[in-house]
Amino acid sequence: MSDNVRVCYAMFDEMSMREYLHFNQKSECIEGFGDFGSHDRTSNIVNHALFCMLHGLHKRWKQPVTYYLICGSTNGEMFLIFLMENLDACHNARLIVVAAVCDMGTNNVKALKQVRVSEKTTFFRFRDQQLQECFILFPCLNAHLNFSLNTK
Repeated sequence: MSDNVRVCYAMFDEMSMREYLHFNQKSECIEGFGDFGSHDRTSNIVNHALFCMLHGLHKRWKQPVTYYLICGSTNGEMFLIFLMENLDACHNARLIVVAAVCDMGTNNVKALKQVRVSEKTTFFRFRDQQLQECFILFPCLNAHLNFSLNTK
């Protein structure tokens, strides 16, 4: 796979969802409790989901990569852990992530301040690679970002 195809950006978003429990007969497990992927499950009933999707920068492709089921909004510390975990997986898959995109929720801003992202410094380093941080101020700007990042 050429470098051109592997260049992408990661987009993170959180959404609220209805609380619901379901017994999965196949796995003999009750679904609907918090699930932090590799960070364990909780006994709290889920009402939010945080997901990460990758978008090709030079070639047109999109791929959802992870989701986390949580009770309440993701706090800043957990968001930072999820961000680094996803960037690490992308690095291991030999993808070149050049930007991380999220809205300006207080927990997202808090997490990014921990890696020294600010109005003056809009990038952070991950494994000797500089990543640009892009905040989506309004949902309609997402379409503009997709257009501007995918045009040559």
